[in-house]
Amino acid sequence: MAEVRLIKVTKVYEKGVIGVKDATFTVKDGEFCVILGPSGCGKTTTLRLIAGLETITSGDIFIGDRKVNNVPPKDRDIAMVFQNYALYPHMNVYDNMAFGLRMRKVPKHEIHTRVQKAAKMLGIEKLLNRKPKELSGGQRQRVALGRAIVRQPKVFLFDEPLSNLDAKMRVKMRAELARLHKELHATSIYVTHDQVEAMTLADQIVLINNGEIQQIDTPLGMYHKPANKFVAGFIGSPPMNFFEGEIIEESGKTYFKSQDFKALLPEGKAKLLKLRTTEKVILGIRPEDMKVQGVGEIVATVDFHETLGNEILLYLSTDNFKFILRMEPMEPPANGDKVAVKLNLEKIHIFDIESGKNLTI
Repeated sequence: MAEVRLIKVTKVYEKGVIGVKDATFTVKDGEFCVILGPSGCGKTTTLRLIAGLETITSGDIFIGDRKVNNVPPKDRDIAMVFQNYALYPHMNVYDNMAFGLRMRKVPKHEIHTRVQKAAKMLGIEKLLNRKPKELSGGQRQRVALGRAIVRQPKVFLFDEPLSNLDAKMRVKMRAELARLHKELHATSIYVTHDQVEAMTLADQIVLINNGEIQQIDTPLGMYHKPANKFVAGFIGSPPMNFFEGEIIEESGKTYFKSQDFKALLPEGKAKLLKLRTTEKVILGIRPEDMKVQGVGEIVATVDFHETLGNEILLYLSTDNFKFILRMEPMEPPANGDKVAVKLNLEKIHIFDIESGKNLTI
């Protein structure tokens, strides 16, 4: 396996359209890195640049100690798993998995050993004689994974490989990918727009928006210490709640004040915001860091609720804001009820209203 490094990698298309701008990050040997972001953000372009399927405009890409800017894809020692399975319909599973090795003139006995080992690892050893049309979506994706595994490449590249599967199969295949990575300890770069996939699979997440990296961190690091408002709103389901207001000083204490409520800031956060008084800011707080109780910072109306079995999501509103609260699975307030909402003020984030930068980390 090998380390992958991108140094100020930029891709500019015709008419000056920027696909990726100054992407710089390192995927360590054996690490599972997820490139995450919304549709059209540049994540697949970044993967294709690493694979050599797109040419870079500027910057450098290294796989191991080798600069691969001008190395064709077939010589980069990578294996790619695509969103569509790209299986040969006229070949059975065995031949689909063996095809790439035959093209590289790998000895027949070694091909057989590698295919059988990968098939056993993926639980498809009884499907080797079937054609792709006889397989389910999940089975086809396992074959595509097997075809990549038998290559024994330095780097695995995954381009939204689970997006064509139904919800139940996606969960199952997510667990399968996590198990495979643990077993193979392979350097892997995985592209997805699904933050649940990113949180469950990644050692490291590279979050991209509009072609630019917003934050590079572990899943929990990104969840608890988002670098900016975009990261905070993208990571987490349901997303973080946001309230616009300002920082004010009263009687030596620092508060966040909006049109609908006022909240006393903890000492640590107040120190970080001392010079921000009278500035417009945004307070962010996650749904699980709010509680319905007798007294709280916010008085809100229950619009409706979703009962999910293990939890209940309350959709609440004030005169100026709508937000979501996550509560334990107990009898929720009725629609239309007025409730007091207590904020866990140690868990709030304050964002600059112009730049979106997190001012409290």
